[in-house]
Amino acid sequence: MVAQQESRLPLRVLYIEDNELVREVTCELLAGDAREIVAVASGEEALSAFKDGRFDIVITDVSLPAMSGFDLVRHVKRLAPSMPVIVASGYPLDLVAEQLGPKVRAITKPLEAPQLDALIQDLCRGPQAGPLPS
Repeated sequence: MVAQQESRLPLRVLYIEDNELVREVTCELLAGDAREIVAVASGEEALSAFKDGRFDIVITDVSLPAMSGFDLVRHVKRLAPSMPVIVASGYPLDLVAEQLGPKVRAITKPLEAPQLDALIQDLCRGPQAGPLPS
């Protein structure tokens, strides 16, 4: 019974968006029984949360104050190269996302649940990303 419960741990999502309204709406879009969402407003907050927590996927806006979403992805990939990441923008970024490393995909805003869910499932297939090494 314990093994079954452990295999059903919620997917831990780190979501970064500086616009409060967009952040709230997207958190509702992401929420579900099988997901635990940690939402922050900046790249700096995201790095702090990422270093202190265990996440299975990172979803970030590209246009953030101070540290851009691209810079954040580079930091995350240095810390955890296999971490799945989705970058969100109002314009297509597929080629840019591919240059940021493995398991990085782009999505165009406005975000829609079916498209976002399919992308999360695709990136998170297989073994969970797990905690960062100390």
